[in-house]
Amino acid sequence: MTNAIIRQNRETVARFLAGTHSANIEDVAVIDETVVPHIVCHGFPGFPDGEFRDRESYKTFFRVFRQSFSDMSFSTLKTIATEEFVSAHWEIWATHSGEFRNIAPGGARVVFDGVALYRMEDGKIAETWLTINEPLLLSQLGKGAERAA
Repeated sequence: MTNAIIRQNRETVARFLAGTHSANIEDVAVIDETVVPHIVCHGFPGFPDGEFRDRESYKTFFRVFRQSFSDMSFSTLKTIATEEFVSAHWEIWATHSGEFRNIAPGGARVVFDGVALYRMEDGKIAETWLTINEPLLLSQLGKGAERAA
């Protein structure tokens, strides 16, 4: 049973990441299938104290993020899963095409990574801790298209 739970948790997070980082932003609807209604999220830029507690805010985060960064290429570098948690180390390449953290878009091609830790409940994401390599990302913004080319 343990291996089945771990496999289910890993598959849920993989579906979540594929949908929320898809070229079709409407794929964020995957949140309704993979996240509990009482989700708790920590470390999300753009929210008071980086926190929120509902699926619609989760969708909003990804929609706003996609307005700030286009031509996105998302890769999961490593996933570790247990019965209760899934951790994903990821990398994003994107174009800064909309305002982010009050920095006007300059068309810079950026690359940054981060880690998300997901606490699972009955095969769905119940809590997320997000850590973005923000110093790396911010160092590339507002610099024009010559960055991370």
